[in-house]
Amino acid sequence: MLALGVTGDVGAGKSTLTRFWKEMGASVLDADDIVRSLWKRPHVIGEAVSRWGRGVADTGGNILPGEIASRAFSSAEDYAWLCGLLHPLVRIEMERMSASLEGWVVAEIPLLFEGGVPQWIDATVYLAAPEEKRRERNSSRGWTAGEIIRRESFLLPSEEKKRRADVVLENAGTLENLRETAEKHALFFRRLAGLVRCTVTFQRYDDALLYRDFLRKERLGTDFDCLRVSSMDKNAEGWLVSFISFEHLFAGLSRPHVMDGARGPYMAAIRRMPYKRRIALSEELAQ
Repeated sequence: MLALGVTGDVGAGKSTLTRFWKEMGASVLDADDIVRSLWKRPHVIGEAVSRWGRGVADTGGNILPGEIASRAFSSAEDYAWLCGLLHPLVRIEMERMSASLEGWVVAEIPLLFEGGVPQWIDATVYLAAPEEKRRERNSSRGWTAGEIIRRESFLLPSEEKKRRADVVLENAGTLENLRETAEKHALFFRRLAGLVRCTVTFQRYDDALLYRDFLRKERLGTDFDCLRVSSMDKNAEGWLVSFISFEHLFAGLSRPHVMDGARGPYMAAIRRMPYKRRIALSEELAQ
């Protein structure tokens, strides 16, 4: 599993980027969708009404997003209060949802760096765009340039977030340009998500070494360990070869004259691995 946290400038096109990646095979988690669901919880509504009055909800008791935004962005104190109300709940729900996912996962989190990168995120992606482009995209929301500046005043500076991100993408062109950028990186991210930990158990140490050398030569495995283990037979010892491979290389991991009497290969998903190490290991394997 490879989990990416996606953030970016206000109006940079984050939702469009993650929509493209969803079409290209990613499982997408959207913090804004989760926030919308949280505003249906009675105790969350009650907290907002208690702080800002009944004007933040309609006659049916439903939250009015525009009224919430108007009050939240009126002062640093109100903004901090709202973040304290919603962000812990969003993080809990997003982590719960991610626990059941495999493969390539994309989490769109607008306040990714402001709230702290969740521990289950493997790498961060920052989407940037020129100011004039962002003004154009936000005009459909009725936001003026002043509104964008007001909202961004509560956020970390763009340059700081770019510095922190593992991957920085630019959305300065057309929609098709962004799709091409998304597709290029989708190929790379899908490859990284396919890394798995494999194990094979042999009765003889020489067979374990022969198998390891075969995988290394063919670039079917990397990051090897060869460990003595309790054997497949109660009264004998065995040798376990552990290594990293790609899921799509599974069919090539068996070599009949070496694998006779062996157990495996078995595969297990890798749920956490430093991003740079994941890249380095993938470069050691066959395409």
